Amino acid sequence: MACAGGMVMLDQTVVAVALAPMARGLGLTTWVMHGVVLVYILALSAFAPVGGMAARRFGLPATFRAGTVLFAVASGVCGLAPAGAAAEPFVLAVRAVQGAGAALMIPVATTVITELYEDHERGRALAVYAGLAQVFFVAGPVVGAVLTEFLGWRAVFLVNVPVAAVTLWVVSGVQRDRAAERGPLTAIQPLLVVLALAVLVFGLYRCGDWGPADLRTWTALTAGAVALAVAVRLVLRSRQPLVDLRLLGIWPYAVAVAVTFLVQAPQLIVLVHGTLFLRQAVGLSVLGTGLALLPLVAALATGTFLSGYLLDRSRSIRLPVLLGLAIATLGAVLWTAALSSRGYPWQVPGMVLAGLGMGMPVPALSAELMRVVPAHKRADASVLRQTLRQLGGAVGLATAGAFVLAANDEAADRAGIIQAGAAPAAFVVASATLAAALLFAAAKLPRREDRAGPTIAG
Repeated sequence: MACAGGMVMLDQTVVAVALAPMARGLGLTTWVMHGVVLVYILALSAFAPVGGMAARRFGLPATFRAGTVLFAVASGVCGLAPAGAAAEPFVLAVRAVQGAGAALMIPVATTVITELYEDHERGRALAVYAGLAQVFFVAGPVVGAVLTEFLGWRAVFLVNVPVAAVTLWVVSGVQRDRAAERGPLTAIQPLLVVLALAVLVFGLYRCGDWGPADLRTWTALTAGAVALAVAVRLVLRSRQPLVDLRLLGIWPYAVAVAVTFLVQAPQLIVLVHGTLFLRQAVGLSVLGTGLALLPLVAALATGTFLSGYLLDRSRSIRLPVLLGLAIATLGAVLWTAALSSRGYPWQVPGMVLAGLGMGMPVPALSAELMRVVPAHKRADASVLRQTLRQLGGAVGLATAGAFVLAANDEAADRAGIIQAGAAPAAFVVASATLAAALLFAAAKLPRREDRAGPTIAG
């Protein structure tokens, strides 16, 4: 399950190094370059509750296999994308399908781990799962660089096909572990949620192109916000909710999910825009860009595994979360300041600190937040956490993309190039988000673990 979840996380960042060659080969504009990553993450976050609903209705193994097949087929089709006028809508549509396939896999993985392990083992098991998935996530640019350098950018997508085939073979002997729930499937809730999130994130991103005062920006943001409010109300009033939003009434759980949301955004921003800056502004080769990101990748992996050690020693999530966010904020600021020189050595200290700090909060939060949720709600809690975590990445990347589009020239946008002067805008967004996460976590994370049983508000 950790390797399957890792494959899904890997596909968020493995395309980062391939974006520039992909844009040249297919004639993609800058906003579509962002869209290749953004659409996948948005589909993953929007459809994750659908994956949880499908798992309850059809069973865990069947849902996992269906998601793996959909993910593999979409990956293969994306790797065969044609050049020309049809390239942009083709790639964006197929990436959305790929994200939907991933959304069927992720809820199953977290649910299986939650159900298989006893209370005294569950936290450690979830930490291992989150840590391995995080390693896949941060290794994406390096893996993408090697594949793109030696096999071309299409290999970044085509490699998922044999990996998915191996995954299906490994789980082929798994039988239905428990009876699936019966009852009608809910169609209105997922459709409204997907539509609301798509319109809201699209309006947020294109704000950088249209302008914050443009009627199109306000129309998209207002329509998305209204649709999302209607969707939330519909879910809360439903007897068969798409996802149990009442879990956010458990205060420690809500705080942990909010911090996870805020941390996911800058992680994705620096991975994507750090890669594009090294490739387009510094002028490194594809393989050179992947190697140049090794300090970031190694620091993120170190922070991920250091998180569990600090959690075990302190018995509190405050130490790994607050220490990690403080280090990450400092690193992001130093990295942002070093961009103006375009010299790679000056970027390394900030890169290392940002990676080390950003790797520390999520595993600790993942290991601890299930403790405050009732046992019979842990599967729903894992789906909701994963949904909001991925949504944080989508919102963060869309916000950073809006600032970059606003700072970039139109000619550069059409050519799929992010100018050196526009790239720091994305890092400013990442730095500000990390600072906000640090302040929020310092104020809201519990200072002492509450060992009393959890209750659900509302």
